[in-house]
Amino acid sequence: MNGGERPTGLDRLRAALVRRRHGPYPALERIERDLAGFAREVEGLHGRLAALHGRLEALDGRLGKITEAAREDLHGALAALAAREVENRRRLASVREGEGFERPWRDARPLVSVTIATVGRPELTSRALPSILAQSHGELEAIVVGDGAAPETEEAVAALGDSRVRYVDVGPRVQWTDDAAKRWLVGSTRARNAAVHLARGGWVVEFDDDDAMRPECISTLLELARETRAEAVYGQVRAHFRDGSHREFCEFPPRLGRFCWAAGMYHGGLRFFGRELLAADLGLAGDWWLAERMLRAGVHFAMCDEVLCDSYPSYRAERAAEQGRFPWAESPPA
Repeated sequence: MNGGERPTGLDRLRAALVRRRHGPYPALERIERDLAGFAREVEGLHGRLAALHGRLEALDGRLGKITEAAREDLHGALAALAAREVENRRRLASVREGEGFERPWRDARPLVSVTIATVGRPELTSRALPSILAQSHGELEAIVVGDGAAPETEEAVAALGDSRVRYVDVGPRVQWTDDAAKRWLVGSTRARNAAVHLARGGWVVEFDDDDAMRPECISTLLELARETRAEAVYGQVRAHFRDGSHREFCEFPPRLGRFCWAAGMYHGGLRFFGRELLAADLGLAGDWWLAERMLRAGVHFAMCDEVLCDSYPSYRAERAAEQGRFPWAESPPA
């Protein structure tokens, strides 16, 4: 085409084809192919990442189980150290070899010491002590220790007019921790130990100030002890709830959440075990920690299925039971 000629339609078409052949379109097509390839690679990476994530979740689950098992092993090891198993086994052996060890089983009417730590609940004199004093086994002493109770508590105890009852006050409670849960677990430790220290009986019952013994409780436990030669014996406890329902919760062998000293007693020679505030640091109630330490040391336990004690949990105790934090809860604490 000469410089002065106007381009024809054919010329314009030819020029467009040349531009298409040598213009950006091939490059764009290559870019599109490359992008498609990248997309496939990214999709493959997503699949590999998903598989890797699944493996990491599985490993995390296994690690969690391993960590929990290690925590349980560590807790068990610490509990064993805290229980002083070796020391208590030696002390138990020494008690068993003692001259008077056989007397509680041999005596036809042995003295039984019933100890009660109280914060001054009215049920102490309206329910607990009357049920103790009405036992068919009359050779007993009741040792009541005020644990921050008001002076009126001693007056109410004295008004019962029974010489078998002694009252001792250990003064206001000492707030050794600000943790309310820990105080609830072992709050009566000082008063309970003081009461047991004063016990003179061949058998010791650690009772509560708001429960009720059934009339044959002590005589049934004494018979069970003689039949089995057990050093710690207990029966069934019936918990009465505010909605009118009730439940028995003790089992044999004793285990956490299925045991209660309110329907039990132990040989007077075992008083050295005592209650310990350390139980709260292990997340355990003081009554169970006492039983566990005895079990670890080799104390012989026996149980009868007869209901020997009635318990009346408060609203607070029922709420704790719902959360698995009380003896008659369906699921014991972890």
